[in-house]
Amino acid sequence: MLTRLVSLLSLPEPTADLISAYMIASLTPQAAAGLPGASTGNRPLPLVFPEDLARIPGLDPAVVPRLAPYVVVLDMPTPVNFNTASAEVIAAVAGLSLSDARGLVADRDHTYFNSVGDIDNRLRAHGGGANFSDSDASVGSSYFFIRGEIKLERADTRMEALVKRGPVGQPAPVNLLWEREL
Repeated sequence: MLTRLVSLLSLPEPTADLISAYMIASLTPQAAAGLPGASTGNRPLPLVFPEDLARIPGLDPAVVPRLAPYVVVLDMPTPVNFNTASAEVIAAVAGLSLSDARGLVADRDHTYFNSVGDIDNRLRAHGGGANFSDSDASVGSSYFFIRGEIKLERADTRMEALVKRGPVGQPAPVNLLWEREL
């Protein structure tokens, strides 16, 4: 999916491979040895924010601001919420053309998806779905951004946080994955 997204955004061809290799290396010490400048046992720092893509060796610095709006680094593999995803991300996940994905998003803006079956039906109506797997899509999420702004006289502070809730219907704490001042 990342390869398709990179292609849709007309980014350099090795971008997805460099990101994937870095992500794997940041999680496994054995894989770190394959990165330029790394030795066995030295893992690179894991990615947290989309802007962290800038520290991937070999990645064109011009790629980061173009790709960052379409990625969120999460703590586990997660299906894409088709009710909130951009047309570019939907096109990459569902194997649609960008224009078909934009049509799907325009329809979604009038009527949200109710289920993964609803996504399947509407994908077929927009000429796609051949490369689509039900496990890649969702109509909800356990991850949420919280953004806020505090103004007090001349002081102005903006904050952003990424939180993860437990399974729906089960009492579980909300976990703060990260927070930052903007």
